[in-house]
Amino acid sequence: MFSSRSRHTHYQQTNRSYYGIILLLAELSRSSHLPPITLIIIILNVLIYFDIFPLFGLSNNLQSVCVSTHAVLDQGDYMRILLAPFFHGDDMHLYYNMASFLYKGQQLETLFGGRYFALLVTILTISSSLMLVILGQLASSLFDNPEYLFTCAIGFSAVIFALKVITTHYTPDHSSYSLFSFIPISTKYIVWVELIVIQLITPNVSFLGHLAGILVGLLYTNGPLRYICNNIYNVMF
Repeated sequence: MFSSRSRHTHYQQTNRSYYGIILLLAELSRSSHLPPITLIIIILNVLIYFDIFPLFGLSNNLQSVCVSTHAVLDQGDYMRILLAPFFHGDDMHLYYNMASFLYKGQQLETLFGGRYFALLVTILTISSSLMLVILGQLASSLFDNPEYLFTCAIGFSAVIFALKVITTHYTPDHSSYSLFSFIPISTKYIVWVELIVIQLITPNVSFLGHLAGILVGLLYTNGPLRYICNNIYNVMF
């Protein structure tokens, strides 16, 4: 998720680059397994980035679609909860998110099946945006700083962090990940390390958005959200 902390700063896409799209196509072409729901979600994100859907027409003014506590609670713009994750600031933002989503989708869609995975992504998308709204309110009260109410985020990163928590939950405890190729870290803690490292490297990303994704992922792996997903799935299918 990209974020803007100032209530006077505006996202705006002026020129859409194809470089990130080319990299994404290369990533897809190298993949030996493209689960259908994962592929559909990636295509949907790309189409929205290029403003293919006239219904939206929002890609040139991302400030009108980004999700924030102020926009949702004070202005009552609830559609941002669903729309914001599918809009990206630039082609590289889109590429990194979709390349990461591809890897997680390959694992989880294969594990859960396409219909459950589609439901899971939908619920994680809504829950992550709602969690960001809640965290903005909490941070504003805790740090006595109203700017957290205006932290406005876009992008699929929160959903990806939630999926990463779920993916690592199904990874054996003894497995590990090498940070910077030489620092071994248990996959159990890697999302927290990535949360800090990404913020240090790219401070313009939404810390609250990524944290929201992690917390939503934990709500799934620890029961409550999984219970909701399972019950909705059983009713629908």
